[in-house]
Amino acid sequence: MSLVCAIGVFYLSIKFQQMAYWGNGLTWFWVGVTFTYLIGLLGIVFFALSFKKSEGEQKYFSSLLISLRTSSILALGIGFLWTTFIIIAGMSGM
Repeated sequence: MSLVCAIGVFYLSIKFQQMAYWGNGLTWFWVGVTFTYLIGLLGIVFFALSFKKSEGEQKYFSSLLISLRTSSILALGIGFLWTTFIIIAGMSGM
């Protein structure tokens, strides 16, 4: 689920750029930014919950699990940086 949220962050970052042109102000832009950051934070929560072990379940770290976790946290980090870059560029008039 964390990887799905990371993909959602990139999708929403494209959408909130388009939302900036809805209406006269930047209200929809900031609504889109808020949703993007909330989805990213939800992805971090899912990432943290993936380390929680069930009582009867024995977790083993396979290469697939490690690569999914690594790609998930990397995509979430890049998504947050990309969203922040778009906000800074949008506010500076680029």
